[in-house]
Amino acid sequence: MTLFGKSTALYDEWEDEGVSPFFPVIETNRGHHVTTAKHGDLLMFGSCDYLGLSQDPRLKQAAIDAIREFGTNTYGAQLLCGRTRLHDGIEAKLRSLSGKESAILFPSGMAANLAVISTIASDEDVILCDRTAHISIYMGSWLSGAELRTFPHNNVKKLKALLRKEKDRRRRVILVDGLYSADGDFAPLKEITALAGEHDAKVVVDEAHSFGAIGPNGLGVADHFGVLDRVDAVVGTMSKALGSVGGFVLTGKEFERELRYLAPSYTSSRGSAPGVAGASLASLELVEEHGTELRAKLDQNVRFVIDGLTEAGLNLMRTTSHIVPVLIGDEHKTVAVSNWLMDHGIFVGTFVHPHVPTGEGRLRIGVTSTHTQAECAVLVERLTEARNKFSL
Repeated sequence: MTLFGKSTALYDEWEDEGVSPFFPVIETNRGHHVTTAKHGDLLMFGSCDYLGLSQDPRLKQAAIDAIREFGTNTYGAQLLCGRTRLHDGIEAKLRSLSGKESAILFPSGMAANLAVISTIASDEDVILCDRTAHISIYMGSWLSGAELRTFPHNNVKKLKALLRKEKDRRRRVILVDGLYSADGDFAPLKEITALAGEHDAKVVVDEAHSFGAIGPNGLGVADHFGVLDRVDAVVGTMSKALGSVGGFVLTGKEFERELRYLAPSYTSSRGSAPGVAGASLASLELVEEHGTELRAKLDQNVRFVIDGLTEAGLNLMRTTSHIVPVLIGDEHKTVAVSNWLMDHGIFVGTFVHPHVPTGEGRLRIGVTSTHTQAECAVLVERLTEARNKFSL
């Protein structure tokens, strides 16, 4: 199928051949063991549930309690009648955890990025964006009307040159991911925030894959590098390490007021359903109390997996995190390896074009704090076998 010049031909081919690994249907879930109709029991290493909280009984109970108290939905958009004390509690907890002046909830991380970027920049401004940033960052940039300039991944020298070239703009806005979801590496935020200070630029960081899991306080890569106070807006999500659903923005009071009253993806969207809000608040409370030990266990598992796969000779790209990509290259080979792993009991993410550049197909492993060392050992063993079978 081709639509607006974009083709799904590869995906059509894999579906016709019965080898597509996409849109798997999970029939049962027992911690890290899931069941699918096609492959039976699988050990889950394809999720973004980095702290394992989506299966925590305390979150489940909080969701049930919230539904019993408030029902299955809110009455409308948060601006009018769609907030509960749970929503207020989440924002208060985010403020206290981060030290930022303001926190504002969105229905998703994508909605948060659309709001922040289209509000902070306009047609008088320029946006400077890392080329591998999340698609929602690009969507927000297009909506803003600002000129969009990109720089090679984590190339601070090129960013500096662009800032100098665009010095006469009303506003310069730097957009990056804290942790890149397909490569597993960090943005060099010390250098980026230093450049922003020198050139009077704004910095927006998407910490979707790092909030809760990275940094001494679990606040993401800006926290890891000690520059959270130099970031103008942090975009995060409940749907990764926090085990729930929904997005949020941490920022200053003035910008928060603009978002709350003027950003369409906030004013025209319902707030999180009560069950979701209950789980999100419980998750933040758990991370506040137990986050240090959860992150320590996550780091231990990550080290075990990375060391084992590196010893096996697999190309893990630039990863420094719980996102562990295994570079395969050819799209068809990537799908073949993914299917072989599922046939042998391992579920991993499959990334091919257009989600990564052509010829850079990869498996994406999501390590969590609740994986056992025995489960991590099975993953390393199966991928080592795959390396030998497919000459990776």
